[in-house]
Amino acid sequence: MNNSGILSRRHFLYGSGVAMLLPRLESLAANDGGTDTSTPPKRFLGLYVGHGFAVTLKDDHPARDWSWYPRIIDGRMQFGTSMSAMQPFSEQVSVIHGLEHPQVVATNGHSSADSFLTGSNPEGSVISPSVDQVAAMTYGQRTRFSSLVLGNEGGLGASGSSLTLSYNRSGRAIPSNNNPTDIYNRLFNSDPTIIRKEKELFARNSALVDRVLSSAKSLQRRVSAADNRKIDSYLESVRAVEKNIERMQRWSDTPKPEVDARDLSLKATVNEPRLFIQTMYDLIYLAFMTDSTRFVTYMLQSMIDGPWNDMPRNALGLPVGHHRLAHAAAGTGVKAMENLGTYDRFQAELLARFFHKMAGTPEGEGSMLDNTIVFYGTSNSKTHVNRDYPLMVAGGRNLGIRHGVFHDMTTSGVPLSNLFLTFLQLMDVPAKNFSDSTRVMQEILA
Repeated sequence: MNNSGILSRRHFLYGSGVAMLLPRLESLAANDGGTDTSTPPKRFLGLYVGHGFAVTLKDDHPARDWSWYPRIIDGRMQFGTSMSAMQPFSEQVSVIHGLEHPQVVATNGHSSADSFLTGSNPEGSVISPSVDQVAAMTYGQRTRFSSLVLGNEGGLGASGSSLTLSYNRSGRAIPSNNNPTDIYNRLFNSDPTIIRKEKELFARNSALVDRVLSSAKSLQRRVSAADNRKIDSYLESVRAVEKNIERMQRWSDTPKPEVDARDLSLKATVNEPRLFIQTMYDLIYLAFMTDSTRFVTYMLQSMIDGPWNDMPRNALGLPVGHHRLAHAAAGTGVKAMENLGTYDRFQAELLARFFHKMAGTPEGEGSMLDNTIVFYGTSNSKTHVNRDYPLMVAGGRNLGIRHGVFHDMTTSGVPLSNLFLTFLQLMDVPAKNFSDSTRVMQEILA
């Protein structure tokens, strides 16, 4: 207890030989490295599913009840079969139709995952950082991890077939992590052996960065001015890595928060998709609860073939993989819409479970969900069609978002980047523009 009688997160509870870092408590004062912990943090979570959902807005469509989009009945959103798990949150979510990234409309339909959170043409010469990383550049230093980049498939993929949603300040992809055990260890495991290995890794990486910087500086003295500009861009990325290593080295002597891991299925795989995704959501929840990070992206489904594309057939009993499910649902067939809608329902049920946990966690004058912007959607309205993205915004009411609304933006001419600029400003990021944004999107504000 300090002189003001208020607990600090840098005081620890000791018992049974374990140092346990306190979770984030409302009574904590502004005494944690300059962070005002008396105010709930503002967070962002970006979620993505490739290939598209089962969508139609036509009330006379024979499979309208399987549409991802809700109906509007007596002025309120009424979700159909595939999204019925969202009904309890109908006043805490907004659904948006008609937004897209203009730079991406004409690109290959399988390439649009790369641009989902950047707004940039993946084949362009300039790639904007993703919205999560712009926020992390401003506030990421306040937490142990500036951001978490997650994905069911993990890694980078390739240009045009990304396995990550996050891109750094130089527009370079950040690999996603799909190993629950590794994520848990990095966030919460203070086992001395793990801590020692982490410190050794930081030291090796720091030495490697030093060698890269030295080699690059030597090379700069021998190449043209044009090549030097390219090297400067590369060095900017290397220096960002260097700063992150230095920050992690400073955090390495601070015990990690202790959490109850008994309900985490850290060994789950794609063969147990419900357990796997549930565990990833639980890890995100715990990371937010302990203020280990405030900015997370999670790619639930990429646009490439592989075990997760085959998962609907192998684990959910559907006739084909997700890509083919989406292709088939592009028409008016009831069974095809039902099949893709069954997959959509699977994702919606897991997301609703996550929302229930967040909504049930008090924070300030509301809940964790009220202080977190959750952005969920896909970049295809139909497979290969990069227009009119089906999108959902949840949470963030304490940040100023008005919910319970279906926004049809089809004729507005508003780029999706306007929504991202709005998110950034609601999180107090001093951004005046984002990618190809034109204005703040007043339509979603309270």
